[in-house]
Amino acid sequence: MELSLSVAFFFLTFVGLSTAALWGYEDSGPSKWAETFDTCGLKSQSPINIETLNTSLQISLGNMTMTGYETPVALTIKNNGHTAQVDVTGNQYISKGGLSEQYKLAQFHFHWGSDDTKGSEHQISSKTFPMEVHFVHYKNSLGSLGNSVNEKDGLAVLGFMFEISESDNANYADLISKLAAIKAYNTSNLVPLTNTSLMNFIPSNPTNFFRYSGSLTTPTCNEVVVWTVFTETIKISKTQMATFRTLMSSEHGPNNKHYHIKDNFRPVQPLNSRTVYSNFYTSSATAAHITVYTGVLSLILSTILSH
Repeated sequence: MELSLSVAFFFLTFVGLSTAALWGYEDSGPSKWAETFDTCGLKSQSPINIETLNTSLQISLGNMTMTGYETPVALTIKNNGHTAQVDVTGNQYISKGGLSEQYKLAQFHFHWGSDDTKGSEHQISSKTFPMEVHFVHYKNSLGSLGNSVNEKDGLAVLGFMFEISESDNANYADLISKLAAIKAYNTSNLVPLTNTSLMNFIPSNPTNFFRYSGSLTTPTCNEVVVWTVFTETIKISKTQMATFRTLMSSEHGPNNKHYHIKDNFRPVQPLNSRTVYSNFYTSSATAAHITVYTGVLSLILSTILSH
């Protein structure tokens, strides 16, 4: 999960640093983040590998409510040096689905790989996807993203995986066409997208999800995120996917040349003592349900036969 550079700068100032270029995915990659940011070495980090066989069914989570996602809104896209980030101007909220209160959408952004075999931050039963999008929300009662990044459960992030399809995804055509205008790293270059409903950027009627408590997936890795990772995927063509890899990073390589943004995902982190919940029956939950049901039937039958 990527925060805006302004929020990242707030963090860096807080820890006594002066520039947002102290981390990245190349020379200052994820394996080095904890050397500069202690919070990146804590025990409830994200992303994780979601082992579906080890998730815990929690029916009470129910379904999530998305408010304002259906209304066309003004959007701008920029290259923040680490990803393509879409800033949202409007009133879009998520609630229910086990959330403690209403959360407001601030932005969404993408994590992708250098090829189609990798790119997602989360894994599902060790399966990787070519890209993952994060919709970043903050607690509405806290008033802003900046006010929420140091509060427990201050952020709620929705994660959706992409899968390669034979044809282009028409809903992403405008966004992808604008990537050429943000190829270079320039946070002040805000390119408007065509006003559109945010439902166009996610799967239709997303329902099944996993839930766990974790962190930002970029420095400073604050452990303040309620993660919701959906099973429904977004389709994208190989050609569309390749366009994301044309963006240039804020990081410099040899001869002071900028790297391309590629493999801008953090490796999965240890789950440690956390529990991953699901709002639907996974195969393990179904098996457990059947086992309990069968056990009850056997007990009833044995009781009847003993009489």
